[in-house]
This record gives sequence, C-alpha cells and structure tokens, in this order.
Amino acid sequence: MNNDYREVNQNEPEAQQIYIETPIYKEAVSHYRTTQYYFMSFNSCKIVCGFALLYMNHKQIYLNYWILAVMFHAFIMIIIHKNHLKYLAMNKRILAYKLDQIMVAPSVEQVIEQRKLNILSRQIKLEIVKLTIFGKWCCRVIAIIYQIIFGYGVYLFCIYYSMKSEELMYQFYFLCAILVISLYQFIDLYLILVFAILGSPFLIILSCYYCANLFSKEQQRNEIKTRLQAIKYKPNLIEGEQECCICRCPYELNEEVVILKCSKLHHYHETCIMSWININNTCPFCRKSI
Repeated sequence: MNNDYREVNQNEPEAQQIYIETPIYKEAVSHYRTTQYYFMSFNSCKIVCGFALLYMNHKQIYLNYWILAVMFHAFIMIIIHKNHLKYLAMNKRILAYKLDQIMVAPSVEQVIEQRKLNILSRQIKLEIVKLTIFGKWCCRVIAIIYQIIFGYGVYLFCIYYSMKSEELMYQFYFLCAILVISLYQFIDLYLILVFAILGSPFLIILSCYYCANLFSKEQQRNEIKTRLQAIKYKPNLIEGEQECCICRCPYELNEEVVILKCSKLHHYHETCIMSWININNTCPFCRKSI
C-alpha cells in the first residue's frame, strides 16, 4: 500500500503541470498586433485625406479617380487587418501549439533576440493569412491590384508634374506622399524590377550568343557526320585490335565501322562514334579534331 501511495505522489506533479506560451511568442504576438494597428491607422489616414481632397475638388478628373481607387484599397486592407486580429484573438493558443511555442510553467526566462522575434512574427502572419477568409491568394490579388494603382499613380505624377496646376496642388502632394510610402513598403520588389529591366539587354545578348554558339556546334557535328563514311567490317580491312575503342566490344562480320583520318588504328562502331560526336568533336583516342 505504501508503494502505491509513493507512485501516486510521484505522478502527481506531472498531472499538475501547467503549459504556458513562451515569452518570445507573447512578444511576437504583441509585435504583430502593433504592426496591424499601424497599418489600419495608415489606411484610415488615406481614407480621411482622400475624402478631404475630394470634398475640396470633386471634379471628374483622372487624379480624383486614382484617389478613389486608393481609398477603396485602403478600406479593403482595413477589413483584412481586422479579420487577422480577430482570428489571432480567438486562436492565439492554437497558433502557439502549431508553432511549437508552448512550455511548462514555471520556466527559466528566455533572452529575446530581435532576429528570432521578427522571424516568429512573420510566421504568425503567414499562418494567419493561410487560415483566414482573406487567404494567401486573395492577399496576392489585392497586392497585384495595388501595384497597378501604384503604376497608374506614377503615370499621373509624370502628367501633373509638367502641368503644375495650383488648383490640384493638394491632390498632387497626396499623390507624391502615397508614391513615396509605397516605394518604401515595396522597395525590394521595385529594386528587383529595376535590375531586371536594366539587365534585360545583357540577358538578351547572352541568350543570342548562346543560341548562335549552340547552332554553330550543331552544324559542325552534322558536317562531321556527313563526312565520315562507314565501311562494312572485314578482318583484313581493320588494322590493330579488332574491337571498338569506345565500347570495347569486338566487331562482327559486316558490321558498320568508321575509321578516322587521324590514324588507321582509331576505328569505332558507327553508332558509338556518332553518339560521341554529339558530345565532343574530337577523336576519343588521341583527342585530335575529327
């Protein structure tokens, strides 16, 4: 009976273990929430500024249509951010289990590194994006639409910069502010695009050179193949070893054999030498050009 009592006491601490979220996970969640609130505030500012500018000048011009598009995008983004925050509030614990951020309490304090915090915050964002109504593909479509709005904004900037109309001065300043902020947000994407555009002439030249070189080599191989003449094997026609220098198989009577000009001792099966020429246009034995 005493032994049973000891076993119960030994198992009792395990049953009373409390599992809590790791400190870095809590910090990452807080960081993610702050980021979402920042983006919601920023999009709200875009909507308020857009309303004010349209109220000041509500003419049917392309710049006002662009401002309406920016406001609509900002409204959609606010809905998405709210949806993400709602999902996080309801599934915070489940997300912690999924990201393996649960530990037994009490535990030793963790040293929170900024790099690990940023990585975990990004993992939380990706998991939420995958599991909410506005999923990964929806967010990508919205991002593509925003890039189209940005491109059209650059086009309008070029037009209205040359006009310098005092009547549309505030709309133009709003356009410049949105373009600069968007450029900062998607700087990686735009840098890749710029390098791709600048490097495209070099890539085209390199591709043309590679294709021309490939074509010339193929032409050389075809010329060599037409120049080589196969003979039917007979023991008195072949000097040296009576076998192919590539596959090392003995020749059979009336089999197609090719003798190269570099030496009468360098002879091969026709199929073997033709396969070799597809890779290299030199003699397999002495490496002289065929």
